[in-house]
Amino acid sequence: MRTTFSAVVIEIDGTMTAQDLPVDPLWASLRIPAGIGAALDAVGDVATTGFVLGRGPHQGTASLLVGANHQDAPAIPVNPLATAIVHRYGPVTSRPIRGRAVLVAGWDENPEPILGPVAEALIASRSARPAQAA
Repeated sequence: MRTTFSAVVIEIDGTMTAQDLPVDPLWASLRIPAGIGAALDAVGDVATTGFVLGRGPHQGTASLLVGANHQDAPAIPVNPLATAIVHRYGPVTSRPIRGRAVLVAGWDENPEPILGPVAEALIASRSARPAQAA
């Protein structure tokens, strides 16, 4: 059983950090994949919505997980960076992404951890282009 899950957390203010998110043993007992359980706790919701990222042969390279209930709650602030990532690399959606987001590797149904060096490279590439949203 996995006790932590490495991912990139995208805060509402656009801050991206590589984190080892704790995985509550409750998720394993409910047969919820570790990555989804870690994302649920990180975004503070009871369900996630996943956006599979990548186009063509790279589809499913990564996924963005957000709080499912937050997406229809106007009181939850829009996350401009997460919205820009989904608009650029994910499925077509006219809705903005609300709340904290978690970037993981692989498909949204059973995500894999993002390796530390990959997470750091993603964050560094974003930091090198501060004027752009994604």
